[in-house]
Amino acid sequence: MITAQALRDRARSAVAALGGGPVAVAVVMRRVVRSFAEARGMPLTDAALDSAGLLSVPSADHPSLDHLLTDYLGPDGTAADDLVLEEIGYVYEALLEDSSRRDNGAHYTPPELADEIVAHTLAPVTAPDATVVDIAAGSGVFLLASARYLASSCQVPMVEVVTGCLYGADIDPVAVDIAKLSLWLLCEDPALSLTFLDDRILCGNSLVGLVDPADLPADVRDPKAYADAMVAVALPLGGRPGRRLDDAYAALSRGRRLPVPVVRPIHWALVAPEVMARGGFDAVVGNPPYLGVKRVRDAIGQELRDYLAHTLAGGTTRRADYVIYFLLRAAALSRGEIGLITTDSVSEGDTARFGLGALLDRGWQVARAERSAPWPTAGVRFAKIWLTVRPLDSAWLDGRPVSAITGTLEEGLSLPEPARLDLEVPLPHGYQGTIVLGRSLVLTPSEAEKLARGPLGHAVRPYLSGEDLVRPCGSTASRFVVDVGKLGLEELAEDRALARLVQSKVRAERRRQFVKYPQLKERWWGFLSPVDELYRDAAGVSHVIAFSKHSKHLWPVLVGADHVFSNGLVVYPTQDPAAYAFLASDLHRVWAMRAGGTMLNTAYRYNPSRLRATYPFPADLAPLCPVGEALLAALDRVGTERRIGVTGVLNLVGDPHTHDLATTDLRQAIADVNHATARLQGIDESLATPDLTPTGFGLTPIRQRALMAALVDQNLTLAEASGTSPETSGTSPETSGRSAETSHASWV
Repeated sequence: MITAQALRDRARSAVAALGGGPVAVAVVMRRVVRSFAEARGMPLTDAALDSAGLLSVPSADHPSLDHLLTDYLGPDGTAADDLVLEEIGYVYEALLEDSSRRDNGAHYTPPELADEIVAHTLAPVTAPDATVVDIAAGSGVFLLASARYLASSCQVPMVEVVTGCLYGADIDPVAVDIAKLSLWLLCEDPALSLTFLDDRILCGNSLVGLVDPADLPADVRDPKAYADAMVAVALPLGGRPGRRLDDAYAALSRGRRLPVPVVRPIHWALVAPEVMARGGFDAVVGNPPYLGVKRVRDAIGQELRDYLAHTLAGGTTRRADYVIYFLLRAAALSRGEIGLITTDSVSEGDTARFGLGALLDRGWQVARAERSAPWPTAGVRFAKIWLTVRPLDSAWLDGRPVSAITGTLEEGLSLPEPARLDLEVPLPHGYQGTIVLGRSLVLTPSEAEKLARGPLGHAVRPYLSGEDLVRPCGSTASRFVVDVGKLGLEELAEDRALARLVQSKVRAERRRQFVKYPQLKERWWGFLSPVDELYRDAAGVSHVIAFSKHSKHLWPVLVGADHVFSNGLVVYPTQDPAAYAFLASDLHRVWAMRAGGTMLNTAYRYNPSRLRATYPFPADLAPLCPVGEALLAALDRVGTERRIGVTGVLNLVGDPHTHDLATTDLRQAIADVNHATARLQGIDESLATPDLTPTGFGLTPIRQRALMAALVDQNLTLAEASGTSPETSGTSPETSGRSAETSHASWV
């Protein structure tokens, strides 16, 4: 007998001894599968695997190789007779820690998690002929769980369930082979062909390909080849609908040779025609890959990312997690039930808008959800969600009954989508800071001190970044930047040291950037995007209000106006305490986080333009001036006394064990700002009352939702009065986060 961990460790050692790489992994996994088969009285030979085309490797029967693998995987007669079949995938995952599959966000799912997802998903549709698919099946953990559940619940032979109910797909050919072999072992029938699932467990990209048979022209000689060709011509066009794509499709019928796509599509309309003809699979289960917003394009390429965005989500998913493509594909394939493990960002920002929010608009409901938990074997957090089209009287959220669940996985019904408003906004425009581009113009304090002594020393300016913003309150920049874009080269020559820096370091760096940024050629010594309007508007004030563009705490900081602000900041060119109070209020924060921004991994991406376009601003913010001044004074006191930055200050405010006088006064100042802003907005002040609880200081989720509902109601009232609506507001998909054909969103 051998433990799963011991087998995993030995398999890793065997792969290393074989020199690593895909062939070594396949060789070792072949021996692992054979050991599981032998332990179950279903012996496998290399010849049988070769004949079936499973786990194919060259020279697998070399005597020295057998001896080496036996030393690692089978010393002392150990056998896999006490291991469940899911442990095959557990071993395989251990061999992929440095592989592209792990880099692409895939993780082995512990069997108990798969069992839970499957049980709640299949319970409403349990029948001997129920159809289940996992579109990111990996080594088959969810398929094994589904087979056991249906066989047990329906009291039918396992082989009937496996051959009649299950479908799966994955981009990893070795994982697909392991899934097939694991299901073969589960059937416990040595006479069953190893190829019995070749037409059901598929290797390819389950997100790419035809779902609706009507998309394929009639009388096509080779439907599979023609469907592949449709993908091949659509991919370079990013799947964008329009004349170019229509012309490309039309040209296929005239061509002599059909093109082949660079990816391997899975055309569900052709793979499971009977299933799709009756509306789709009864259930979709699985654990799709985890890829945050920043990683999607690099991992799958911009061409494929754009294709998925346009074919699955109407082109509206530029800043959403990869998981939403699987969520939307699952909805297209299922006629009733979905159960998935996803990243916990599925309920946040654009990922919620384009994913769960879009599905709720189409009639799906969240039947059950658990919002966030640490993944057992990786440094990520995950959520569990179950969707249905069945009528629901109630739902389950984090283990408790609730009336309904929103697209952001909160209790309650989804709110209408805010409309685009045409208001006089009593707040200056918020600007993204300067895009300097590169490092050659950025200086350390010592470098800046030397250049500041020269004739053009005034061109050396403090450079404020998002990191600087969270240092002790009111602090200045830790770096400097050479701001010479408005000077000519002849003027630069007057300062020899500065001219030498520009001609050597800056010019060399810029030459490498001309291909991507040809606009730099004319004045290559300047910034890529100087944002002159920001500095023009800030010319008459000594301080401005700045936010970090990507932040867990959307909190404004008052900083000196004499800086060059990095593009990691959003800057309001004003020092008005009333404006500061509004921007520090929870009314602004709730709207900015839920309707006026997007989610980027674990941080919010602040979007001032979206905020201005939709927030129901009052006519004047001046009444907030007194509470704004009091809040600034309270912040300064805590920051100065503790010598900490805004993050440290906010951590103190949120610490239920901190009760010193300065922090208590700051909490009261924050509450006063909330109450004054609510009064000005005409909203019940109790909705904006923050509480100090054992988990922190701020608005409870229930109050956040109620506050958002009140603001959305004001937005729609103003829109109705002006004759606009969510459908006709003119908000584009890229700015509103919704497609033109939908009219509601799960903002909270």
